[in-house]
Amino acid sequence: MSGPPIHLDPAFVASPDALLEWLRSAVTWDERMRARQTASFGVPYDYSQIAYEAAPIPAQLEALCGRIEAALGFRPNNCLLNRYADGTSSMGFHSDALDALAPGTGVVIVSVGATRSITYRSKADSSVRFDYPLPHGSMLYMSAAVQQEWLHAIPKADGAGERISLTFREILK
Repeated sequence: MSGPPIHLDPAFVASPDALLEWLRSAVTWDERMRARQTASFGVPYDYSQIAYEAAPIPAQLEALCGRIEAALGFRPNNCLLNRYADGTSSMGFHSDALDALAPGTGVVIVSVGATRSITYRSKADSSVRFDYPLPHGSMLYMSAAVQQEWLHAIPKADGAGERISLTFREILK
């Protein structure tokens, strides 16, 4: 069985160090989630039983929306951020909800900070797994088909440093 049909660009962000520093200094992080800190920009979004209100997308993230549109053909209107403080912060296996997404779109993950792996597990055969490293400044795209056939997770990683994941979606209004 081959791996999930993802699109991975390991050097998507032109200046990942500058983006990481901006995220550290400018974002007000929500601490309601036990496993990690979060923030959301753009149209309202409900995530993991937390409702995020509409918030303007900052210029630094809007620039990434334009690059995503050029690469993938759709323009995100929401960016959910997950801050993994270190290798003990993780996310379990799941599939992202598709019902609120615009048809023909999926979820884009831009990763800055420490390299962490995303692990995919087949829904049809849980013994089938694939790992992909997400380096500093990378972009990974998961279509609706990936979400329907695969679960994904960010496992714990001993000794890993801080990583911030920016997940972009085009949400139906």
